[in-house]
Amino acid sequence: MNINKLLDNINSLTVYKNVGKDRIVELLCEVLTAEDNYEPMSRLVTQLMEQAEKKGFSGNLFRNYLIHLMLSDENTFTLYCENGVDVTNTSIYRMAEADINAILAIADTDLNELPDSHFLKAAIDEVQNYTPVNAQKEWDVPSGFGIKDIIEFHKRAGCGDVSIYRSFRYDDKSKTLKGIEHPDPITFDDLIGYEAQTSQLISNTEAFINGYNANNVLLVGARGTGKSSSVKALVNRYFKDGLRLLEITKEQIAELPDILKLLRPRGRYFIIFIDDLSFDENEIQYKYMKSLLEGGAEGKPKNVVFYATSNRRHLIQEKWSDRETGSEAAEIHTSDTMNEKLSLADRFGITITYPKPTPREYIDIVMGIAQRSGLEVDKETLKNEALRWELNQKGMSGRTAKQFINDMLWQKGQNVQKQAQ
Repeated sequence: MNINKLLDNINSLTVYKNVGKDRIVELLCEVLTAEDNYEPMSRLVTQLMEQAEKKGFSGNLFRNYLIHLMLSDENTFTLYCENGVDVTNTSIYRMAEADINAILAIADTDLNELPDSHFLKAAIDEVQNYTPVNAQKEWDVPSGFGIKDIIEFHKRAGCGDVSIYRSFRYDDKSKTLKGIEHPDPITFDDLIGYEAQTSQLISNTEAFINGYNANNVLLVGARGTGKSSSVKALVNRYFKDGLRLLEITKEQIAELPDILKLLRPRGRYFIIFIDDLSFDENEIQYKYMKSLLEGGAEGKPKNVVFYATSNRRHLIQEKWSDRETGSEAAEIHTSDTMNEKLSLADRFGITITYPKPTPREYIDIVMGIAQRSGLEVDKETLKNEALRWELNQKGMSGRTAKQFINDMLWQKGQNVQKQAQ
């Protein structure tokens, strides 16, 4: 092993300098330069194993981890690739190509050839042919690792965390997007009923990811009717088409200018999603929201739309006092107050209503969920029990139906156990 050549490859990284700063790569440098190699070597092996279990890696952990670092790095070159910019015959292309070749050379390091590696030979043999407890996670990797393969990969999948995660939250402290490790896996096949609403939502979203001027969408209606689930199902269907979901809280609306700065340069499509959006009379966040929706000083990026759910059609608490009139002056003031409160909902180009299901629709939902859950119960019994359940719970809704089926599956499981005993 040429230790100096290996160190030169690590120190030469420019475009992919973040790879050289990774803790595992730093431990490799410690192994190569320290007088006592055992301690950093032991930590290197331990951290590789921890990363393997966290990310589902298998096989040669050091090589796979280095390639993962390279493919998930967000830098000027990979951002250009994500946006489809032709970087051929540019300086950054040549610098990136040199870095990619250096990283692949580092990744080919045989850990058994490192100084004093014989003390940990058994452990090193395992991490170079590793079998994780958790199965390998699906990850859209390129077919090869030449620079043209890397460019095509980032065009298709994006770069940084955007290439890995489909759903994000905004971190107020770091002012960054945080990928959600275990997003809701809901699909449209899991949702029963509301076909017209689903069709309208899908149509608008398909327009968005195909580069058309899509509308912001407000989903309103009763609790538990599938409004939030429908939005989350969109990103599960269209992730490979470049769609991402960023869920923010009502309190983060004031942070939207900073959030949009993060999203504007990205080559992906983002739904900014606000669940259960409503404002009390004395809250002013709706004014920030209104300004952005109608196009304030800084326009909304073309790769962003707003989707929100609410139980209030007009979003802002309205009181009868807003409608009271007692004089000509009061009538003018009343009109201003009403227009101000109703105008936010008007800024959403599409409003999709999710009404509470009728008894027949509720039973259809129950039957559909029961069938998909493998619950075998007499239909008449299931119907009667479902109606009894909703009377004692929160009324008729898809959520109530799902909770009822969950309880029925538990009861059935308990009965099977008792019979087995």
